[in-house]
Amino acid sequence: MKKLFLTLALAFVGIFGANAQVWIGGSTSGTFNKEVTRFEIAPEIGYSFTGTPWTIAVGANYGFQNVKLVGDLSTTTQTLILSPYVRYSICSIEKFGMFLDLTGDFDVLSDNFGYRVGLQPGIAWMATKHWTAAFRFAFVGYNKCSFYGEEGFRFGFAAAAPTFGLYYNF
Repeated sequence: MKKLFLTLALAFVGIFGANAQVWIGGSTSGTFNKEVTRFEIAPEIGYSFTGTPWTIAVGANYGFQNVKLVGDLSTTTQTLILSPYVRYSICSIEKFGMFLDLTGDFDVLSDNFGYRVGLQPGIAWMATKHWTAAFRFAFVGYNKCSFYGEEGFRFGFAAAAPTFGLYYNF
């Protein structure tokens, strides 16, 4: 599995690297409270189309979740989720921009195939020519992935715990 990801990443960089529109990076998020401890790390690689507001990317999201039950009992879950998405940059003002991601998350480790499809708005800060920080703070869509909670349509706003990503633009 690692060889497949490495091969895909190298092919992606090789194909698009000459135009200097490729970026790599990733994000992390976590939820920590009395009942649930959840942590995610998601490396990403993407390609921005020159002269357009469009970007495509794919990430591999590793997640760990521990839910406390009654007494000292708890349950632990680990997942590996492939997360391709298409990003539309809505607007940019100086070093800041707003974007909207159309994302699809696919759980490849679970016995029953889980997925999540929806929209995620966010804000990007272009700190330098090469470094960008991105904050995703909501999700609107359909969830059938047990790692993200109950099945069904979701509207989630996570201003207190946004997903933070840091990216290097070639």
